[in-house]
Formats: sequence, structure tokens, C-alpha cells
Amino acid sequence: MPPKSPYPSGSGRPLEIPVFGPDTSAVAAVLSSSSTTGGDGARRLELNRAGSYGVGGTTPTIDELAALVAAISGGDEGNATAVRVMIRPRGAPPPPEPDFVYSEAEFDVMRDDIARFVQSGLLRPERGDGFVFGILKRGTGEGVDVDVERNAELVRLARPFKCVFHRAFDDVVGSKARLSQDSQPLADDNSWVEALAAVEACGFDGILTSGGPGNAVDNAARIGRIASEAGGRIEIIVGGGVRSGNVRELASGMRKGAGGSEALGAVWFHSSCLCVRDGVDQFDTEEATRLLQELRSIDGALLDGLRD
Repeated sequence: MPPKSPYPSGSGRPLEIPVFGPDTSAVAAVLSSSSTTGGDGARRLELNRAGSYGVGGTTPTIDELAALVAAISGGDEGNATAVRVMIRPRGAPPPPEPDFVYSEAEFDVMRDDIARFVQSGLLRPERGDGFVFGILKRGTGEGVDVDVERNAELVRLARPFKCVFHRAFDDVVGSKARLSQDSQPLADDNSWVEALAAVEACGFDGILTSGGPGNAVDNAARIGRIASEAGGRIEIIVGGGVRSGNVRELASGMRKGAGGSEALGAVWFHSSCLCVRDGVDQFDTEEATRLLQELRSIDGALLDGLRD
């Protein structure tokens, strides 16, 4: 039996928004209210340290988490916005060093950070709160693999909170495809199969992915195949260039890759909804509202409004 969508028909696919410190999180919290968008709003916020957008997000402070939790508190408990805390001690090293390959000292920092957040009392498992992280290790040649042992240790430390393996997954997919094909990854290759199995073996609850290197739209068919293979056992969160102007094309490509919308199971969408104003990245409320409207027009099985 294919996995059933957990979302009611007509409710649309849920949206997760990464925020970078309390300044933008306050704006995102407004979007999470039904009065702003006429619907469910953003159901989850991924919290990163202020100013870390340029390096892909790093671990926030306890004070930043406290400010975000205070901003989203007081709403309808039945539709509470969950918080996912990024655990990433640094941005990418200079090329050709691979990203997400951490020293023992850096791993100790990640372990200590998770313990501090768990013990802070600011996170609530019943709200769906949790963590986002990913650790790789050097593999064959220039390739990288999922570090199952270290990731599994952090997942155990984070319980009872949910854990998502972030876009380090795409680095594994890209390196495997290049090693096997000596070229850029193809939309229909199988470079992701081993990576998916490894992430699942770590005990993760979800994967944030663009389906490989590049934007999600370019890898839509592969994302659909990943979601279908995941079979609802692990949540797929689609990120990487997701915008209101391309999310229908993305969803349609995913459906084709999966061989049918009923095979997609639990899929979220992830977008920072940022724009550049006066040379500075700023949260774009209008873009977020448009994206939420597009997602509401796509029902839980990606059927309504999608035509080949």
C-alpha cells in the first residue's frame, strides 16, 4: 500500500520557514497566524543564529531560542508552530575541503549544544519541536558518506525531540553521482538510495533536501523518487530555491518522479522567503503569503490544481 498523506484534502502542503535570529523570527511568527494568510500559515520555523544566512545557517544561542518561543507563544495550541533548532558549529570550509565533516572538538560542541537546548525547557516535543543537523565522513576517493555512528549518537541525545538530517544529504548524493558517472548527477540516477538508507539507520525523522546539488526544481523527479522510496517512514522536506513562482512546477515534477501523487506520503516545503532590499537579505512577507496561497491550492495528495 502506498503511504497516505497526513494532510486533509484541500489543506495544502505544510510550509517550514528558516529564520535567522529573533528579528526575522518575529515576522515569521506573524505569518504563522491564520489571520495573516487566511489559512494555516507556516507550521514550522527552523531557527538559525542571527547573521548566519550567508553560510547556510549555524547554531543559534539559547537567548535567540527564548525570543522565538516567546514570539510564537499564546496562539492556538492545536495549531502551534513548531521550532526546529539548527545544530551546525560552522559554515563550509574553503574548497576543496568537504562540508559537514567535523573534528572531534566540533562534534563535542554539537553534542553539548543539543544537551543545553534539551535541558533549557524551551522546547516541547508535543509541539513538534526538534533539531536539524547532519554529519558526514570521508568516503571513497573524493566522496562523502553519512556518518551513521555520530549522527545516531546525536539523535539519541536529542530524544524525545524530532531530528532532521539537513542538506548534507545533497552533498552525499552529489559526490556519489559524480563518482559513479564522472559527470553531473542525472535526474534519474540512483545515487540517493544508499544515502537514504543510511539516514534512516541513524534514526532521523526527516530529511531536508533539494534532491542533490542545485535547486529543488532541477531535481524534482529525483525528489519524488526519494519521497516514494521513503514510504512515509521518514518525512521529506523539500528546500533549495523553493518560491511561489515555481512550487507548482516543482510539485508536478515530484509527482511524475514518484509515479503518482499517492506515492509521495509526508512531504513538506521549505523556503526562507527572503528578498534583497538595499543590498541586504530581508524577510519578504508578500512572497511568504503568495507561497502559502500556492501551497493551499495543492491538496494533501498533490492532486488538485496540478495538470500535466
